[in-house]
Amino acid sequence: MKRMKVSKDAYIEKNDTDLLKRMSFRYLPYWPLFLAAVIVSFAVGLVYLEYTAPIYGVTASILVKDEKKGLDDSKAEDALNFFGEKKIVENEIEVIHSRSMVSQMVTHLYLYAPIEEKSGFIYRTVHLPVSVYRSAYLTSPVQIELEKPEELHYEVNRVKFRYDAHTQTVITSNATYPLNKWTASPWGRIRFSKNPLATTSVPSKTFFFSLVSLPKATNEIQNNLEVSPTSKLSTVINISYKDAVPARGEAIINELINCYTQASINDKAAAAANTLDFVEKRLKLSGKQLDDVEADVQSFRTANGIVNVSQQSNQYLQNVSANDQKISEMDIQLSVLNQIESYVLSKQSQPGLVPSTLGIKDPMLTQLLDKLYEAEIQYEKLRKTTAEENPILLSVKNEIAKIKPNVLENVRNQRNSILAAKDKLVATSSHYNDLLNTLPDREKELAKISRQQNIENSIYSFLLQKKEEASLAFNAAVAGSKIIDKAQSSAQPVSPRAWLICLIALVLPIVFVSFSIDAREFFSNKVLFRRTIEELTVLPIIGELGYKRSKEMLVVRKHSRTAITEQFRSLRSSVASSLLKEKGKVIMVTSSMAIEGKSFVAINLAVVFAQAGKRTVLIEADMYKPKLSAALHLNDETGLSDVLETDQPSSILESCIYRTATYNNLFIIPAGNAPSNPSELLMNSNFDILMKELENQFDIIIIDSVPINPVPDAYTICKFATLTLFVVRHGITPKEKLLIIDEDPKMQDLKNVHIVFNGIRRRGIATSGFGHSYGYGHNGKEGYGYYGHQRAKTVLS
Repeated sequence: MKRMKVSKDAYIEKNDTDLLKRMSFRYLPYWPLFLAAVIVSFAVGLVYLEYTAPIYGVTASILVKDEKKGLDDSKAEDALNFFGEKKIVENEIEVIHSRSMVSQMVTHLYLYAPIEEKSGFIYRTVHLPVSVYRSAYLTSPVQIELEKPEELHYEVNRVKFRYDAHTQTVITSNATYPLNKWTASPWGRIRFSKNPLATTSVPSKTFFFSLVSLPKATNEIQNNLEVSPTSKLSTVINISYKDAVPARGEAIINELINCYTQASINDKAAAAANTLDFVEKRLKLSGKQLDDVEADVQSFRTANGIVNVSQQSNQYLQNVSANDQKISEMDIQLSVLNQIESYVLSKQSQPGLVPSTLGIKDPMLTQLLDKLYEAEIQYEKLRKTTAEENPILLSVKNEIAKIKPNVLENVRNQRNSILAAKDKLVATSSHYNDLLNTLPDREKELAKISRQQNIENSIYSFLLQKKEEASLAFNAAVAGSKIIDKAQSSAQPVSPRAWLICLIALVLPIVFVSFSIDAREFFSNKVLFRRTIEELTVLPIIGELGYKRSKEMLVVRKHSRTAITEQFRSLRSSVASSLLKEKGKVIMVTSSMAIEGKSFVAINLAVVFAQAGKRTVLIEADMYKPKLSAALHLNDETGLSDVLETDQPSSILESCIYRTATYNNLFIIPAGNAPSNPSELLMNSNFDILMKELENQFDIIIIDSVPINPVPDAYTICKFATLTLFVVRHGITPKEKLLIIDEDPKMQDLKNVHIVFNGIRRRGIATSGFGHSYGYGHNGKEGYGYYGHQRAKTVLS
């Protein structure tokens, strides 16, 4: 015989298809729950989008002149920038983001006194309206200023007020405040002024103002403020801020840049002012000395009638004048060196303004002083933004400590050099004095006075030049940074994003419901899946029965083609095959508990055997809680207990076997009158006689036994059974009951045990039919070939 050809791809597993099937099998039955969760999630998302203020992103950028990254001033700026400092981008970022800088900006913009207005109501689950507030930065007619905001150490939350435009007053519940005047209030001296940004005004509209402590307002701004370089090699700093009001965000960044720029200018102006003050003091002293010398010259000429001196005297005076000028410059240099030395020795590692190096031409000293100044400025900035034990701060402090000895050594070396040169000049001056002795006494006296006049005049001219330079530097102080882009807000909100909220509203409920389904099934201690039975015990599953909603026990009827009927017929085929292999006819039905449906399985299995033409007898061996008698309308009839209690069981056996009215081949032995000792009755010899008689009369014997726990009757009856059907009910039988089946030694006494999985429900919500979502049985309530009365078809032969 030729075998049918099979495609070579017939057994290739497609992972993607299998995964989709597994997901559909697991979650699709719960589609109404998923749909409801998604709808609720979208509703929550829409409410969130409706009542959440959109957040806009505001950005700006500035250029910092960092010598380490190749950026320097232009020649024109460098000529005016006598006291310019070199900046490091990383340090400037910390300065911009520092508490002191942000606090200064908060004070300037009055951000510690936000004003709000109502924007509507939302309703919570308790159906109480809850007010929603939004910022009135652009709609409030007034703005609020505290005289000493740093002294406010508590919060004032939403004080109601309104503005009266006719009387120019602000009215609260407790007081009335005039406009543009400092007034005492419970929160300190306060002033209300017109808001220059107000675009619209509604008469008598109610607003709410709050007062926040300066540290808290500063921290809130710092948390939303980001300052970062564009790249590692760039000197451009990006400043970004997020705010619900774009205009307020732009004002915050612009004011922060202004505060930073002004602080840089103030540092340079302070250095120039220090030098200017020093020069002006020297100018006053030199001017007084020059006036005294000129008065002496004039007095001498007048007293002695001298108008001109000889050519020799002129040459002498020129030489002496040049020599004395050099000595005077050296005196100034010594004075400057003394001041520098005094500065270094007196500061004790405290930052301050380095004195001017007027007249000192040594580039090494100038460079050391510049480094000292930059290090002290950096130390001062870092001390404001970092802790005392910060490694960077300690490094800068150590650098200052290393620079100062070098400055002192350089100063002392230069002093020694200048003193040596001065000694030589003094010796030369002595030589000129000797020459002066050869001149006439009057010319000699005049030459001395004129020489002093030239000296003072040269000193005065030199100081005037330095004063002009310092004045120019003071008035032309420029910042060490340049604004590239002013603050500008984004056209669209950066938060919340509608597409992201919609995506979350779609994904989150699906994930949550899926997790809930998995968690519910994973943590359940009840048997829910066939695979659970297969994992917990080695006993085979002989049949599966769907869940019935009705409480009626007998569900198999004549000419019935329902799904549950077909399942019992399928169970009948499996049981009959097992009985044929074992060459027996006795079936015992038991379970672990009383509510798992053993009686339901026993009576309907007996019906389908009777429908197949088998003489079937159903024994109601559960004398504790008999149910079969009531289902077949047998009340107060003699039964099993009467047979077991009599001395001649054969004589009354026929009277205890009842034929059912519906099925001619189905007979039943009811439990009979309730005995006081069911276990002992089942152990006597009458039960052996009963079973032998029934085996001779019937084709199938079905015993509805008691559960295996807590009474041992099932183990007493099991010796007569050819096949034991152990009923496990979906969602009822605990998993631990299955675990003990393989471990309990008494279970070994049961013969040929097979499991019937009973009461299988469909997974999910708003579903019908039996067990399709578990992969078992039929998908509908109707069996194969069943059409109902309206759709009946003729079967053609």
